[in-house]
Amino acid sequence: MKQSRISTKVKSTGGLLSLMIFLIVGLTVTMNERSKKDSLIINIAGKQRMLTQKMSKEIFFLRHRDGHDFRTLGAAMTLFKSNLSDLRFGNKDRGIYGPQNSVIKDKLEEVATKWTPFEKELENIKSGILSVKNEKEILSHRIESLLSMSDTIVQAMVKRDLNAKYIDLSGRQRMLTQRMGLFTERYLRTDNREDFLLFSAAKDLYDKTLKDFLSDKDLKSDAQLYELLTLSMERWESFGKYLTALLEVEDNINQSIEYVNQHNVKLLDAMDEAVWLYTEHSEQKNQIFLNSLYLATVFAFVIILYSFTIIRDIMQNINIFVDHTKRLANTKSATPETVIAPKEMEVELQEAYSYLQTYVTKVNLAMNSSEEAIKRAEDAIGELQQLSENVEDALRDLQLDEATKNSLGQSMNQTEDIVIESSESLLYVAKMLQKLKKNINIVNKTICDPKKLK
Repeated sequence: MKQSRISTKVKSTGGLLSLMIFLIVGLTVTMNERSKKDSLIINIAGKQRMLTQKMSKEIFFLRHRDGHDFRTLGAAMTLFKSNLSDLRFGNKDRGIYGPQNSVIKDKLEEVATKWTPFEKELENIKSGILSVKNEKEILSHRIESLLSMSDTIVQAMVKRDLNAKYIDLSGRQRMLTQRMGLFTERYLRTDNREDFLLFSAAKDLYDKTLKDFLSDKDLKSDAQLYELLTLSMERWESFGKYLTALLEVEDNINQSIEYVNQHNVKLLDAMDEAVWLYTEHSEQKNQIFLNSLYLATVFAFVIILYSFTIIRDIMQNINIFVDHTKRLANTKSATPETVIAPKEMEVELQEAYSYLQTYVTKVNLAMNSSEEAIKRAEDAIGELQQLSENVEDALRDLQLDEATKNSLGQSMNQTEDIVIESSESLLYVAKMLQKLKKNINIVNKTICDPKKLK
C-alpha cells in the first residue's frame, strides 16, 4: 500500500472542497446574472406586445382626429423595430443575447416576417393621412370654385329668363356641390360608408344634370351660356379626377387600416408565443442550474464526509504514535527495535518514528559509554590503591638507613598524593558521567512524554 503524507491528504481534501465551494458560488452568480438577462429579454418581448397594441390604437386615433401628431406612433414603431433587432441578433450594450435555440430563432424570424409588411402599411397610413390632410384644404377651394361657377350659371339663366326648369336644375347644382363637399369631408374624417353613398349620389346627379345641360338644344343655341356650361364641365371633370385621386388615397388608407386590424392580432399572437418560448427556455435553464447546484452541493457534502474520515484516520495514527511514545517513556531500556512504525501510517509519522529510533540509538550509545567509563575509573582507583599498599609493604621489609627511608618515604608520600589526586579526578569523572547519564534519562523521558511537551 502506497504511503501518503498528511499534508497531501489535507491539500487534496481542501482543494476539492474549495473547488466545490467556488463551483457553487460560480453557479449561483451565473444563475443570478442569467436570470437578470432573461428577465430583461422577457420584459422586452412582453413590451413588444404592448407596442403592437399601441401602434394600432394610435392609427385609430390619428384616423379620426383633426390634428395629426405622428410622434407617438413613430416612437412606437422605432422602438418595436429596435427591440426586435436586439432580440434577433443580440445587443451586448443592453445585455441582450441572441436566440438560445432554433425554436426561438424561428419564432422571431416569423415575427420579423410579419412585421415588415405591417410596418409598410403603417407608413402608408401615415403618408396617406398627411396627404389627405393637405388635400382637405385644396378640396374646400375647389368646392368654392365649383360653387361659384354654379352661381354664375344660375345668374346667367335668370338673366336670360329661361324656363324655370333650367333655373331649378341649375340651383340644384349649387346644392349638390355643397352636398358633395360636405359628405366628402365627412367621409374623409369618419370613414362612414353612408357618407360615401350620399356623396356618390350627389356626384352622379350633378354629373347627369351638367351633361343634360350640354346636350340640351335650347341651351346650345345660346353661345355664351353654352360656353359657361362647357367651362363648368371642364372644371367638373378636373374636380372629378381630383376627387377620384383623393378617394383612392382614402381607399388605400382604409385598406391599410384593415390590414393593420387583421394582422395586428397575428403579430400579437406571434409575440405572445415568443414570450412564452423565452419564459419556458428561462425556466428550463434555471432548472439545469438548480440541478447542477444541487449536484455540486452533494459532492461538497461527500467531500466533507471524506475529509472527516481522513481526519479521523490521522487522529487515530497520531494517538497510536502518542501511545507508543508513552510506552517508550515507561520502558527502562528502549532499543531501536522497540521503535517501529506501523506500515499504514502517514509519511510524517513514519519520519517521526525514524527520528525517534535514531535518537534512542544515540542515547543508548551514550549511556553505555558513560557506564563503561565509570567502571574503568573505579577499576583504575582500585589498582592505584593496591599499588600504594604493595609499595608500603615492600619498604617495611627492606633494611635501609634512616636517610634512605626518609627519601623513600617522601617519594611514597608524593606517590600517594598522585594516587589520591588521580583517584579524586577519576571520582570527579565518574560523578560527571553519572550526572550525564541522569540528564540523558531526563531528556529521554521528557521527549517520550507528550504531556511534558505541552
